[in-house]
Amino acid sequence: MQVRKFLLVVCFLLGSALLVKAQRITTQQYIATYYQLAIDEQRRSGVPASITLAQGVVETQSGNGTLCQQSNNHFGIKCKNTWTGKTIKYDDDEAQECFRVYETAGESYRDHSDFLRNNPRYGFLFQFDGEDYKSWAYGLKQAGYATNKTYPQQLIKVIEDNNLQRYSLVALGKLSPEAVAAENAAIAGTVVNPKPRPVNNNTGTAPVNNNSTASRPVKSSKPVAGNYPKGVFEINGRKVIYAKAGTSLIALASQRDIRLSKLVRFNDLPSDAPLKKDMIIFLQKKSKRGSKDYHVVAGNETTHDVAQAEGIQIKWLRRRNKLHEGEEAASGQQLALNGYSSKTPALAKATRILKEEEQEPEDFSPGKMVKDIKEEMAKPATGGVASIPPSKPGGVPVPVVVEPDNAETTVPVKATMPKPAPAGPAPAPVRTTPAPVKSSGQQYHDVQPKETLYGIAKMYNRTVTQLQEWNNLQGFDIKIGQRLLVGK
Repeated sequence: MQVRKFLLVVCFLLGSALLVKAQRITTQQYIATYYQLAIDEQRRSGVPASITLAQGVVETQSGNGTLCQQSNNHFGIKCKNTWTGKTIKYDDDEAQECFRVYETAGESYRDHSDFLRNNPRYGFLFQFDGEDYKSWAYGLKQAGYATNKTYPQQLIKVIEDNNLQRYSLVALGKLSPEAVAAENAAIAGTVVNPKPRPVNNNTGTAPVNNNSTASRPVKSSKPVAGNYPKGVFEINGRKVIYAKAGTSLIALASQRDIRLSKLVRFNDLPSDAPLKKDMIIFLQKKSKRGSKDYHVVAGNETTHDVAQAEGIQIKWLRRRNKLHEGEEAASGQQLALNGYSSKTPALAKATRILKEEEQEPEDFSPGKMVKDIKEEMAKPATGGVASIPPSKPGGVPVPVVVEPDNAETTVPVKATMPKPAPAGPAPAPVRTTPAPVKSSGQQYHDVQPKETLYGIAKMYNRTVTQLQEWNNLQGFDIKIGQRLLVGK
């Protein structure tokens, strides 16, 4: 009899333990726990926070899925050939498929952004506005992120039912963080927040504080000249070097195998003259946004100094802070690196304010800013045609050519500016250059100043692809004097 009672007590205790373990968090709790990660990732990578959270909800069943609980994998990302971290086997489309394992939810959110940002299949998505969650939802399905036919509708429903769009607006600087922080803190309750990501000293990425309720200003961390590493290092995910005053840009471009015009453009320099002072030189195109929210202007820092220190294009730094060319923020002012400032910062006393007739008026309205972003991201790509986007009637994306944020498009400056390609059939060229060279039945062309690969292809009635294949070219860059095979 006592044995029977003992067994009943044991069964009761086991049942209670399983019930406690099986307690589920709600969708609202999941969102309240991870929304700051999604906002931070939109600011860093451009993936809308609404889409990130909706995918997290769908892929993890609001954090209750077995894969998520065992691996911190919030987006169902499989191992692929490039993954070198921990893995786990899990039944999905097929039995015992390989999935990625993360130490924290923050790592999973970051890898999700990088997975979309760095995969050419999803490159077209980044031409969409950060508020256009419907195009993102349909685009993800069409690019092959999920096999479920109703995947877009599921994402859209989660976004609209839970008003996830507000988090995208916070990331874009169109809604105050305080507007959503208080209610989320109350909803999250006792749900354990993920550990913050550590600072990545190579990229300058700020850590994510999941317990914060607002985006706090970050003090400038610009190191003194002597503290910059030797050789190539990174700022805001872009490769840079530290160059001394008097450095020849022509020699530097030749040494790094970069076009001089690109080097000038990457660094927002007025000319290709030797450097007038010690400064950071970017070897890649800078980003449109910084790795943190703010930069506090120090001492005599100019707008250009801030743009170089934070790895952000100067035109976007000015646009985000309502600054006109020639205007310099006063010391101690906060310059927005993500989103847009609500007002122009206080200007330095010695700043040159352009006369009204000298400056081109800027339109700082949100609509104009969004339009400019779409136009910038819709420029022709250097890497080919994406598989899908803007949209047919009904919201289904169609093929477009897009430009990744870090694409190094060639826009030579000054004397190296190429002639625009003709819209119709190219007229017979009037050659002042040496005639094509023929050898063993093959025809060659020596590249002349101002010539482009497109123009040469038209000159010989070839396609750009043919010239790229025949000459083993990875992109569109050619150099003066380079001999190209143009006929077989």
